[in-house]
Amino acid sequence: MHILVVDDEPDQREMLGGFLRKQGFTISLAATGKEALTLMQQLNIDLALLDHRLPDINGDALLLELLQINPLLRTIMITAYGAVETAVSVMRSGADDFFEKPVDLSQLLARLKTLEQEIMVDCDAAEVGAALSLESDLPLKMVGKSPAMRELLSIVRRAAPTPWTVLIRGETGTGKELVSRLLHLLSPRREHPFVALNCAAMPENLVESELFGHEKGAFTGAAGRRRGHFEIAGGGTLMLDEVGELPLATQAKLLRALQEKKITRVGGEKEIAVDIRLLAATNRDLSEMVKAGTFREDLFYRLKVIEVEIPPLRERREDIPELIKALLERHGLEGIEFSNEALNTLARYHFPGNIRELEHIVQRASTMARSSLIQAADLPGEVRFPEPNSDGSLEERLAAIERRILIEALEKHDWIQTRAADSLALSERVLRYKIGKHKIHKP
Repeated sequence: MHILVVDDEPDQREMLGGFLRKQGFTISLAATGKEALTLMQQLNIDLALLDHRLPDINGDALLLELLQINPLLRTIMITAYGAVETAVSVMRSGADDFFEKPVDLSQLLARLKTLEQEIMVDCDAAEVGAALSLESDLPLKMVGKSPAMRELLSIVRRAAPTPWTVLIRGETGTGKELVSRLLHLLSPRREHPFVALNCAAMPENLVESELFGHEKGAFTGAAGRRRGHFEIAGGGTLMLDEVGELPLATQAKLLRALQEKKITRVGGEKEIAVDIRLLAATNRDLSEMVKAGTFREDLFYRLKVIEVEIPPLRERREDIPELIKALLERHGLEGIEFSNEALNTLARYHFPGNIRELEHIVQRASTMARSSLIQAADLPGEVRFPEPNSDGSLEERLAAIERRILIEALEKHDWIQTRAADSLALSERVLRYKIGKHKIHKP
């Protein structure tokens, strides 16, 4: 990570620069705002460490100019001790964090390590976004800039070029097939077929035929030879949705096909070589199914070479406005908009059906609304007056309540962690731990 240290005090500037160089960072130094802007235009800077008081420009103003040059720049402001108003100001200007003088170097290093991980995730997500801008094969783009979505896109970007099997986990309606299509489009197999098969929609006696094909006369109704999905997807990607629904006997044959890269059609004797990349998706806990004896342990580990978990919509509520815009475009509903009141109502809803449910809500509200501006009153009753969400264990529900309380405290105090911690009667260290535990990020 390349860090720009901006401070007009030579001793402070050299001390910070020297310390960070020893930690393995690439460092550039600037004594004024003008020097910082010049370096930003010349170099690929990932993060700026800014003194709030510079001789030629206010720190807030410099921050805005730096972000104009690079909107993805991460920034930490160094402020005078006890300057709470200044801290509020810099956070509102777009800084990721602030530290008071004298700077605690161990805490600064910990924060930089966290931001370094976020920067790598952002770069991966941006790379995926650039690739997607050229695609027209996806029914709905991977929409969202929330931390959860950036993390998902980062994993997809790294997993897509590999030949490994990927297990995609997520609740119903989160977009597991969409992620599968994205993995295919970003892979070396993109010019070959993408074939999806829903294991839950197949009669048990026809599962093997669908997967591996059959010969003429193999069973009643088999009037001729038929290729299975392994052959149809040759050279490309085969996605098995709801893989947890496969019968145990078929699981054994699937495992053999993956290991040997050969199949035998139902009723046939000849082995056929197959070349596919397998993606498996499920909304079930396969590890629990392994314990219960309903899913083969060896197949489970063969499928989860790489594991991708899609966040439910309730964990990425900040993406709802962008998702609505994409859904309106998808259904040709030009001129329709959602009011702020309607968006706020949707943001409070827990979406048990995830994006699929949001799509239905958009379709219904667009049809029933009396004007092109959809108000909260135009939303379905279950959205405006939701029942308490009883999904999940008591531990999960308590965690959701704690997360909401933490966010409310942070928002109330402009994301100043020291003040939020005081209001919650927590130490700042405990608050930072809980923020990380609940994956809370400043919008």
